Amino acid sequence: MMIIYLKNLASYIFVFGLLLGCGIADKSVQKNNYFAWSAFLKQQIIGYAKSNQRVHKTVVLDGKKEVKIVSNVDWEKEFALYLEADLNKPAYEKSYDNLSEPGFYWYSLKKDESLPVKKMIIHLDADERPAKVEIEISQKNFLFETRKKLFMNFSEGRIQTYYIEGMQQFFLAEPTSYKILGVLIAK
Repeated sequence: MMIIYLKNLASYIFVFGLLLGCGIADKSVQKNNYFAWSAFLKQQIIGYAKSNQRVHKTVVLDGKKEVKIVSNVDWEKEFALYLEADLNKPAYEKSYDNLSEPGFYWYSLKKDESLPVKKMIIHLDADERPAKVEIEISQKNFLFETRKKLFMNFSEGRIQTYYIEGMQQFFLAEPTSYKILGVLIAK
């Protein structure tokens, strides 16, 4: 009788151990506290890379202007500054005030924080897709200072134009200013 009891107890313990081991796994899926900007933009990048989208690009560096039509664009590099503005990083989780209202998302860096992205505003169209994005980024330390304003305009959920205006200055050097305007060429 005692042997049957011990076998049953061992079976129960074994099954209980299996149940504990098969419990709900802690998923490493990142929780979005803010608009999923990076994921949205990466989808755009994939689409443009597949379609070999061309862009009419104007670059002004310290007053010198260059205009050209670019094919075979590396969209990941082209939009690198925009991708860096992703607010859904674990370190940023409670760093922004959410001033959003119906029709737009607005995130502003809290006064006691010192992260590079200072502000992000995403205006939405009637279908709740981004229509216009504005991002302000700045960093400053004793070696350098950099400021960037990024803009992106959409039509029917697809990027139409993007504009970056920036300045950077290294210690004891003259500031460098730049502007980049990209207009995606309709196919």
